[in-house]
Amino acid sequence: MQMMSHLPPGPRSTLLATMRYLRDPFGSLLAARDRFGDPYTWPTFLGKVVVTGDPAGVKTLLSADPDIYSALGADLLGPVLGQNNLILLSGERHRAMRKLQNPQFHGERLQAYGRTITSVAETHIGRWPSDEPFPIQETMQAISLDVILQAVLGLSDPMSRVAFKEAVLSMVAALKPSFMFWPALRRPMLGWSAWSRFQRQRTAAAALFAKEMAARRARPDVGEDILSLMVASRKEDGSAFNDDELLEQTMSLIGAGHETTASTLTWALYHIHRDARIKGRLLEELRTHAAPTDPEAIARLPYLNAVCSEALRLNPVAPLVGRTLRGSLTLQEYDLPAGTSVGIGIVNVHRRPDLYPEPEVFRPERFLEREYSAFEYLPFGGGSRRCLGAAFAVYEMKLVLATVLRTHDLRLVSDAPVRAALRNTTVGPAAKIEMTRNRP
Repeated sequence: MQMMSHLPPGPRSTLLATMRYLRDPFGSLLAARDRFGDPYTWPTFLGKVVVTGDPAGVKTLLSADPDIYSALGADLLGPVLGQNNLILLSGERHRAMRKLQNPQFHGERLQAYGRTITSVAETHIGRWPSDEPFPIQETMQAISLDVILQAVLGLSDPMSRVAFKEAVLSMVAALKPSFMFWPALRRPMLGWSAWSRFQRQRTAAAALFAKEMAARRARPDVGEDILSLMVASRKEDGSAFNDDELLEQTMSLIGAGHETTASTLTWALYHIHRDARIKGRLLEELRTHAAPTDPEAIARLPYLNAVCSEALRLNPVAPLVGRTLRGSLTLQEYDLPAGTSVGIGIVNVHRRPDLYPEPEVFRPERFLEREYSAFEYLPFGGGSRRCLGAAFAVYEMKLVLATVLRTHDLRLVSDAPVRAALRNTTVGPAAKIEMTRNRP
């Protein structure tokens, strides 16, 4: 077969493609696949990205030498997200940081978080009103953020958690796609610009963080949380991480783990409560096979696992993940030179009818009927850049869903279809999903 050196076809206008993606991230990527085939070229403000949603193409990208890639948009996003942010690192620096953080999200450490997750969930859902609707995603965000601050970052003092929560949420709210992707908008404008507001919030968070770091360094013992381990660890040259490096890594953990998990939990509760059969089967499994005080037994429940897997399949928080080639690569019939950006259309993979019959339908049973390879199901990405906290996120999802279902009989205020929309850099429900308690 003769190879092609040019890029595959795709939408021509970056502005129109971006506007469509902002309005309908799933639909825009699926429409491009249906019109142009696979792979196709998707224009972005980070440059053109050659996208595949074919498992064979995904295998090509994920099986390549990790050092052939650099993080997509690192030069553009570094001044905003931090040059030391894990998602922007590549090569040895990326591997070293993952090696440091990885044990905290697996094995015994993961199990140690179980009771904390359940306790945090019980506290927050216990505040739901009994006689009026409430937005479910706000509670899920509060749970996810508290879990990270308390379990992962080791903030045991309630007052410290409140202060960090306010600082983090203010900074996240001030982060806008406008200045993220258009450096020309990173101007002070007498302190009135969105960039200035973000800088003020980041400065406030950095000051709070520096105070916490000083306290950690003064302690004679080293805690078991990620933050304490990073404070005590040393880089290859023997130097310690400075406050800016620690802040950027912490923001990466919080940003990657709090809103994304909250969005998926919201989708899961929405789908569960749209189908009485699914809800009933879950409740029966919880009553029959797992004690409320046994997180590990809950985490092993097969149907609960299938529900979480289906929520992640149908509504991935990152429908497209990309990288930039440092060397040449052949993707299907295209020879792609160094400097080309390539991407995996996760939503394109997850909505393939040949893999997932009736792909628009929420049907957890499909994950009980067959197993999917890492090239057919990848809600957390794949390869060397697979989400570091994937196992932790699924574990948290299971325990929070189990806690909600055991303790509250809920119903949706409206079961109308809800589309997905871009929320900062990830995707979540476009509309507020409200629920209320059923009367006994």
